Amino acid sequence: MKFRILLPAIYLFSINSYAEIKSLSICKKDGIIYTSVSRSGTPISWVWIFIGGDQLGSIKQNPDPVFYNNAGIFYSYVTTTFNNGQIFLDTFEIVVKDWPMPSFNFPNDTGYCPGSSFPLLLNTTSFGGVSFFWNTGATSSSITVNTAGKYRVNALIKAGTRTCDSVYKEVNVIEYPNPSVYLGQDKFMCQNQSFTLDAGPGAGYRYNWQPTNQTTRTIVVNQPDIYRVTITTDKECTVTDQIELKDSCPHYVFVPNAFSPNEDRLNDIFVKVWNFAPKDYFFKIYNRWGEVLFETSNLQKGWDGTYNNHLVQQDIYVYQIQYLDNDKKVYNLRGTFYVVR
Repeated sequence: MKFRILLPAIYLFSINSYAEIKSLSICKKDGIIYTSVSRSGTPISWVWIFIGGDQLGSIKQNPDPVFYNNAGIFYSYVTTTFNNGQIFLDTFEIVVKDWPMPSFNFPNDTGYCPGSSFPLLLNTTSFGGVSFFWNTGATSSSITVNTAGKYRVNALIKAGTRTCDSVYKEVNVIEYPNPSVYLGQDKFMCQNQSFTLDAGPGAGYRYNWQPTNQTTRTIVVNQPDIYRVTITTDKECTVTDQIELKDSCPHYVFVPNAFSPNEDRLNDIFVKVWNFAPKDYFFKIYNRWGEVLFETSNLQKGWDGTYNNHLVQQDIYVYQIQYLDNDKKVYNLRGTFYVVR
């Protein structure tokens, strides 16, 4: 016996012995023409049984084409009777390969930032019967990419020499350039002296400055501190640089020893004078019995000599000033002053 595949592909399959099972791989929706050929003796009848085909069987010598519309492993049988009374049973194994395979997503051409988390996992599909051929030589369904380059995969479902279906994908992986930034060497300065810090140009760059939280390419600073900028590109690559502006000028705090809150617009407010901007600042006024008459954390605010909306009496009072300086030390100043009425 022999059989051959109908469209979309044609195969010739011959039976040369009676005992062994003949096997053939085809693609889903292919058809087979089973043909009875002469053996020793004269055949007089045929009984065909087709499991998995679109017809159950036939008693013709050459049955109508049998199509296989479902994937799986099926068997066909033919019982041939000869004029000498001999009866032979031939068995055919039909392996039907499924298709089409599901499409799978590959990233668009992509890349990675130097020093960033890598690798990239390229997944295909877990569809049965697929063979994978990567340009790296791998034959697995997925590969791990840890270098730049072009990666290609051809996924094939084959039935013998016939390709039932194929999907080809490729992706180009590149290393994105890191932005560059240099804020310069550390510098000395006095408070209220202005410096412009420039993080440098870059198309699509985003900037974040600390501790000021500014987001512009350049900033103007007038206080000693450590200034740090983080630049992020449109590919999310980041780089950071910092500069320390060191305070090189002596600090002083001038506190008067008297003031006269008499509304003559001369020396009406008890204030102190700074040549720097302290942090974590508070300012308190006490009477001689330790009662707090005034307190503030506003650097610009002074005491007008009132308590509960009334001017205090002429007397000696105590001030306390506490602040954190740029040297990271806490200073606590105490003294007395006179209220003149």
